[in-house]
Amino acid sequence: MRDVWFSIRQLARAPAFAAIAIVTLALGTGANTATFGLINDLLRPLPVPHADRIVVIAAGSPGDDTGLRYRYSFPALVDYRRESSVFSDVFGFDTRLGGLTIAGKTSQFVFHAVTGNFFSGLGIRPAAGRLFAPGEGEQVGADRVIVLGYVFWRTHFGGDPHVMGSTVRLDGQPARIVGVATEGFHGLFSGLDLDGYVPLNTENTDAHETDRLLHDRAYHGLTMEARLAPGVTVGTAQEAAAALEARLGAMYPPTDGHTTARVIPEPLARPVPLQFLARVLPAIKLLLFILAGLVLIIACMNVANLMLVRMTVRQREMAIRASLGASRARLVRLLLSESLVLAAIGGALGLVIGQTAIRLVVGSINVAVSMPVHFDTPIDWPLFTHALATAVASAALVGVLPAIRASRAAVTDLLHDGSRGQSGGAGRQRLRSALVVAQMAGSLVLLVMAGLAERNLQAAQWIDLGFDPSHVLTVQLNPHDVGYTPARATAFYDELQRRLRVIPGVESVSTAFVLPLGYVFVGAPVFAEGRAPRADEPPAPIGYDAVSPSYFETMRLPIVRGRAFTEQDSESSTRVAIINGTLAARLWPGEDAIGKRFASPDAGGPLWQVVGIARDSKYIAVFEEPLPYFYLPQAQNASEFRTVELRSAVPPDVLTGAVQQQITALDPEIPIPNMKTMRDAIDGGFGFLLVTIGATEATGLGLIGVLLAVVGVYGVVSYGASQRTREIGIRLALGAQPRQVRRLVLGQGVTLVAGGLAIGLLLTVAATEAIAKALLLVSATDPVAFGGVTAVLAVVALVACYVPARRVTRVDPMVALRYE
Repeated sequence: MRDVWFSIRQLARAPAFAAIAIVTLALGTGANTATFGLINDLLRPLPVPHADRIVVIAAGSPGDDTGLRYRYSFPALVDYRRESSVFSDVFGFDTRLGGLTIAGKTSQFVFHAVTGNFFSGLGIRPAAGRLFAPGEGEQVGADRVIVLGYVFWRTHFGGDPHVMGSTVRLDGQPARIVGVATEGFHGLFSGLDLDGYVPLNTENTDAHETDRLLHDRAYHGLTMEARLAPGVTVGTAQEAAAALEARLGAMYPPTDGHTTARVIPEPLARPVPLQFLARVLPAIKLLLFILAGLVLIIACMNVANLMLVRMTVRQREMAIRASLGASRARLVRLLLSESLVLAAIGGALGLVIGQTAIRLVVGSINVAVSMPVHFDTPIDWPLFTHALATAVASAALVGVLPAIRASRAAVTDLLHDGSRGQSGGAGRQRLRSALVVAQMAGSLVLLVMAGLAERNLQAAQWIDLGFDPSHVLTVQLNPHDVGYTPARATAFYDELQRRLRVIPGVESVSTAFVLPLGYVFVGAPVFAEGRAPRADEPPAPIGYDAVSPSYFETMRLPIVRGRAFTEQDSESSTRVAIINGTLAARLWPGEDAIGKRFASPDAGGPLWQVVGIARDSKYIAVFEEPLPYFYLPQAQNASEFRTVELRSAVPPDVLTGAVQQQITALDPEIPIPNMKTMRDAIDGGFGFLLVTIGATEATGLGLIGVLLAVVGVYGVVSYGASQRTREIGIRLALGAQPRQVRRLVLGQGVTLVAGGLAIGLLLTVAATEAIAKALLLVSATDPVAFGGVTAVLAVVALVACYVPARRVTRVDPMVALRYE
């Protein structure tokens, strides 16, 4: 402790050095803390007992291009409960949007429809009232009850415990509030804070649909999760699930014959266990960790350079201590104490900087939905432990080498006033130069990766989506929230479209079930007429949408052959469909698809006749490969939930007031949860959200790294020039021209910069290959990123070298000759 207090007093006597070192370390640890905090949110265990035992069981099927058929039927879930001993409990849920009417006012209600053992399987206790009991809601006709989310309860009911037993209206039907989920539990859809939970039999007001959900093995509507039995590993559970799927496939060939299962630790299946996310997210995490680690290393090298200079100043002190009997280990301990003090203060400040950066990044995320978004990024023990470990590592990196070099001080150093003539002076300068070369190399790696991330974002912005999102306003509505029947909802949308078309500036209006690149995606297996799939090759699920006749005009999605839907494509007419080019090539390779028919086992009923072929577009994510897709007329596939699209000749934002007025005039009770431009809509979801987050953080880390590297180059060149002041004075006195002296000093910096860039380019090629999967839309060796970043870094670094070179030529030769 005496060493610590002595170090604090020493640093107080050198405030400029202490401030620069602390801020530098704070930036390095802050960047690491922010990155770890953001990723920690994705990996944070659920707030339930023994959260490490919770797993997701994701279904798979052959030929699934989307990876979205990961859900199970309720009968299959019951089979897992009954026949698998590796799970102590198996439960399921489905995330839904509804409308909750409280005291005559309806608002959007985002909820999980859950099996009765949902809360008991997770081990959650109520904050008020009661939770569902095992088996509750798993049969047709039981009472409609609701468990509220804790935040929703506090926000809408003021945390009043007396609301238990009160009646509200869910989707227009009476439902009774029975309890509140515990504080801190936000549901099982990462990124959302669920408003509430209902039993499975409350999910649909239609008894037939509820019966289908509970008994139809072809209705895959539940995300299945389980708690591992004591002593069971994920690998053992995976083997057991595969064996169980084989048995179920033999028992129920039509529905389970080709289903596979993946057992995934719950944090690795967020927000949903899609295979393309499983490929992309680890690469993005690796990219961010590499960038943050490079920032910390560059910061540590910068401070190490400062410490080397400071140890040069303190070498006389070390020599005196050695002459008085201090051992070398004692000197190293004293000097390391100063490094630890710097790292502790820098780490504490870095924790604050990191948490602030997390809030800024999270606040800047445009998820493009009006649902209750929740990102859990508090300063918890993992985050604090990471910050502490980062600070200790920083102290070790920063302090060890300077401390060892300074502890070599000899008693003979007492005979010297300076160190310019010592043999160690050149060695110290070489070490500082080597550190700067390493900083430049690391900064180039950092900046090229940031440049690639930014180029990836630019490529995403310019990618051909297949439709035109400009000048389109979108509104999501669900009259079912207030109890509309399908027929009444259809009449509502027909009248709404008629009213919206006469608003000045509106060019066309349409409706669709889902928006491309959004959070909702539906699919069904299809097969061509007369080509029923073989028993060993089931049809692959294909994405689809139900749209109004004017959809293709509004979205400017070209029909390349055939026709679009018309008003004559009604419920009583021939069932028709429009397919994209990829689906046409898959179902009828080398043939004309117009007039052909296909079936969908999930949709049932007569065959669908192809009347048009639409251009391929993007459906799930901007970085997807071409996917097969088809469209159905909304009149033949009606739903209460729809998205209204308006194409306008004016900026779409100016129409929001008029659109809201028309909706309210038709029915003031229908909530309007989500109204935004199509451009804003595709910025969220699986549109540009992932690449935007990656580019934002990568760019921030890159700028910090470059700033630290430039400071390091400037510091070494400036210090080297100051050490040569006497030599420069002699040169000037003997007639050397300032430009010659400037060239001499600048040459040192140019050598450092060139060496750092050369090494950095070699390291960058290797590093970018490691994170190539995160670069969804550009090459890992993109020449623009490599060339542009290298040129920018070289120019900035050379300017940092030029400043001290220019300053030293202004020294008065007489002053220089009297130096020291």
